[in-house]
Amino acid sequence: MSVHQRSYSHTADLINSVASQETRELQNTPPMGSFVKRKGTISTFLAPLTQETFKQVVTEVEQKLRIVNQTLSMLDSQGFETILQEMLHSITLKTGELLCADRTTIFLLDEEKQELWSIVAEAEGDRSLEIRIPANKGIAGEVATYKKVINIPFDFYNDPRSRFAQEQEIRTGYRTYTMLALPLLNEQGQLVAVVQLLNKLKQSGNPDAPLSERIDIKGFTDADEQLFQEFAPSIRLILESSRSFYIATQKQRAVAALMKAIKSLSQSSLDLEETLKRVMAEAKELMNADRSTLWLLDRDSGELWTKITQDDGSTKELRVPIGKGFAGIVALSGKTLNIPFDLYNHPDSETAKQMDQQNGYRTCSLLCMPVFNADGGLIGVTQLVNKKKPGDFPSYNPRLWPKAPECFQASFDRNDEEFMEAFNIQAGIALHNAQLFATVKQQEQMQRDILRSLSNGVISTDKTGHIIAANDSAKRLLGLNAEDRLEGKLINDIICIKEGDFSKWCQAALNTAESRYREQYYPDRTLLTTSETQHSVNLSISTIVDASDGHQVRGALVVMDDISDEKRLKNTMYRYMTQELAEELLKLDDAKLGGDRKEVSILFSDIRGYTTLTENLEAEEVVTMLNEYFESMVEAVFKYKGTLDKYIGDAIMAVYGSPLPLQQHAWMAVQTSIEMRHRLQEFNIHRQAANKPKINIGIGINSDTVISGHIGSSKRMEFTAIGDGVNLGSRLESVSKQYGCDIIISQNTYQLCKDYVWARELDYIRVKGRNEPVAIYELVGLRSDPICREKLKLIEFYHRGREYYLNRRFDRAQAEFLKILAINEKDLAVRLHLQRCQYWLDKPPSDSAWDDGVWTFKDK
Repeated sequence: MSVHQRSYSHTADLINSVASQETRELQNTPPMGSFVKRKGTISTFLAPLTQETFKQVVTEVEQKLRIVNQTLSMLDSQGFETILQEMLHSITLKTGELLCADRTTIFLLDEEKQELWSIVAEAEGDRSLEIRIPANKGIAGEVATYKKVINIPFDFYNDPRSRFAQEQEIRTGYRTYTMLALPLLNEQGQLVAVVQLLNKLKQSGNPDAPLSERIDIKGFTDADEQLFQEFAPSIRLILESSRSFYIATQKQRAVAALMKAIKSLSQSSLDLEETLKRVMAEAKELMNADRSTLWLLDRDSGELWTKITQDDGSTKELRVPIGKGFAGIVALSGKTLNIPFDLYNHPDSETAKQMDQQNGYRTCSLLCMPVFNADGGLIGVTQLVNKKKPGDFPSYNPRLWPKAPECFQASFDRNDEEFMEAFNIQAGIALHNAQLFATVKQQEQMQRDILRSLSNGVISTDKTGHIIAANDSAKRLLGLNAEDRLEGKLINDIICIKEGDFSKWCQAALNTAESRYREQYYPDRTLLTTSETQHSVNLSISTIVDASDGHQVRGALVVMDDISDEKRLKNTMYRYMTQELAEELLKLDDAKLGGDRKEVSILFSDIRGYTTLTENLEAEEVVTMLNEYFESMVEAVFKYKGTLDKYIGDAIMAVYGSPLPLQQHAWMAVQTSIEMRHRLQEFNIHRQAANKPKINIGIGINSDTVISGHIGSSKRMEFTAIGDGVNLGSRLESVSKQYGCDIIISQNTYQLCKDYVWARELDYIRVKGRNEPVAIYELVGLRSDPICREKLKLIEFYHRGREYYLNRRFDRAQAEFLKILAINEKDLAVRLHLQRCQYWLDKPPSDSAWDDGVWTFKDK
């Protein structure tokens, strides 16, 4: 049997010794000793007592409480709190039973927080629930404030003070008919508790009948009040004494835990990460919290950071800005933040709720306190989550979220704050020492890093060519491990260059008296290693001479600058633009955020019905199809000096005139679109030969002034173009399917190359997200390519129909459009205009509605 179990049984036996004589007189009531052995609950013992025997028992318990004090040395605070809660629970149930109340609540006064709190007793055997209300709110608050009895007869809902209760009972489904609320005062007239009884029941009746049928409509009587007053002093003294014993025991335990925690911190190492873990562990144990976090202040970034251990044992760093979240608020204010149960009622709890739902947790209470160093400067914040309620409770089940588990239905109090404040002083000292030690280590590491980073790879030799020192970068380039030793070996045996004789170069540096050999530079050489990996390096060989005698050679310094990444960058750039353009870009200054206004043409292309096309294909087939398609289309872009800006799913965005100017950017974009049309025809021939469905694409081109440059953040950026002109190009590609066209160009693009293309003016439209209307054209072909007479006639009919349409002569416009349909019934642009003509004939437009014939698209 544990100490807690022995203590609990001993206390119960003391109560049993007081009541044994009276209870043995009841034939159906066993002795208290039997109760302890059989059930071990005070409720079971109190259940059969009558009014008289109950009054005798509590009176005797009052006289014997002094004896209970002798057992405190055997109890820890959690054990005694369990007994306190059990005693409160049992007395509450019995009080309700003796006064024939359906529900009973005893609210104890928390003087520190000026709250009334209680362990709600719904029925014997049910788990309890701690609730808290302000000491001056509601009917219970009125009783507490004015220390007077409130007896509300049937029907409780007729009383204006019942409004809040009515709102709550709509949610809970309960119904209050009568109420009796009484204050428990000590000898000095100060409030100890408020007893609240709901729904006076009939003496006899069917317990299974609905509550409304069991209600005694006479309500609580003066006799009930008198009966309560007879044993009220004894109940009050029991509650006061038990609470005092509990507080004393709790403080004793807290002091012991604090001393243990301080001793542990004083023995911690100077390692910052280990100190972090120790502080968090000791704080969690000291405060009986479920979780603890120590946030450290990063003044440079204006953030708090910490490290947590994940399920797989690895650590993860978390950061929050100062002023954000509960910990950030404490860091900003430097003041304690204590949020009692239930934290979800706090106005700033939305972030906590979201995080809990993601992580399968339930935050119920929180204590955040600042940690200062010896100089009074803030260095961190301790955060304790979920004060654990004493007792044995089931573990939290995330599937019950957002319901609060009983094990967390507790709050951090003023005592917790005081002990945590003392703990934080010691934690601040330990952390300050660890941070100072970390700073020293960081400075030492920085010096080593500087030596290692003088260049990508550095090897020094003596005058005979034997290696004196080599940094880690040199070993990496040579395919060696950092722990491999090169000291004492001949450098000619270590370094081998594919293009040239390294031994000859090195010997010249060591033996020459001529200054031209003292600084040798060999760019873009291939460094051969023992492994298959090769590196491209810029190689420098410098002679080391005596400081006092410039003619005396002391050795050589070999520097290898790894340019492999630069070469890979070039190869990557060649995939996005022509080699000529890539080389020009590499000559420019280092990339920086920002852009310039440039005259460009933007081309967007997209596969029509891509989702439908790919929904029956395997992922591998989709990737293969896209790669083959992109391979052909990107070649068309590069052929006419375009820059591949990005892939957007199955879409391509290409820019002409950026990053380098392009005089005929519109003409180049138009030629690209025609090239893509031809390439698509060849692509589909191969697909149909392989029994695969053909694909269709839409292309939109716009010419405008845009912002072109490096867009993004300093850590990740991309070279792209943005602006209204870019958006319009994308919209033109989207609306092309509305007109059944594969290529649509804007008026700007058309004006720049109208002498070189065949086109028909499709419409005058306003696209989504843009107020300014634009004329759009279908690109039929290049004037350098032959075009049949019939197609020219169709373009003439269309333009004539458009002219009639814009002049609101809709019947004449219909006639011209019908001529086109007689030749090409699949022309969607014509059908679109016929529908509009009929609409306007049925509903002639006013000048404002006509809007110069502009057609507005509401979708992208």
